Amino acid sequence: MILGFIKINKSANLRNKMLYIIGLGLSHESISKNGLEIAKRCKKVYLESYTVRLPYSPGAIEELTGKKIFLADREFIESLEIIDEAVRTDIALLVYGSPLTATTHITLLQEAKKSKVKVKVIYNASVFDAVAETGLQLYKFGKIASMPRWQKNFTPDSFIETIQHNLSMKAHSLILIDIGLKIQEAIKQLEEASE
Repeated sequence: MILGFIKINKSANLRNKMLYIIGLGLSHESISKNGLEIAKRCKKVYLESYTVRLPYSPGAIEELTGKKIFLADREFIESLEIIDEAVRTDIALLVYGSPLTATTHITLLQEAKKSKVKVKVIYNASVFDAVAETGLQLYKFGKIASMPRWQKNFTPDSFIETIQHNLSMKAHSLILIDIGLKIQEAIKQLEEASE
């Protein structure tokens, strides 16, 4: 009788080890009920801290989840250490907006699958949903472009080609500007690149 209980309990424990990639939406209070419940259950909770400048503090997430929040920078995510941890216990990675918008998170998902680590993605809203507030219809947007912050010997302008392509199709353009790039600087870069 005791052996049967141990066997069931052991298999249930193995089944639950997973990496959860949870979208926070556009504010820390936008996390879904499902995402919040999962984060509260996980042994360790990371907050991805490099693809966007968070409009709230990690403390706000700690208060919401009741968990200590560990910041996950690019180096940590790309090291795949989080996958190693998910082999042993449930781990949550909280991501601002939608969890699979950044290519780094898609790579993380693919690497976890290669390592036979179970992954569950909890989706949420992102800037791609919020852009509809402009009154422009989402299905009329063309390819999205990124605009990096220019530096002394680094002035890429490939976003202009994307805009030109979208214009040729009579489509709107959405340009995601780099963290730390102020809107006035972005407009100046756009004007200089378009010349």
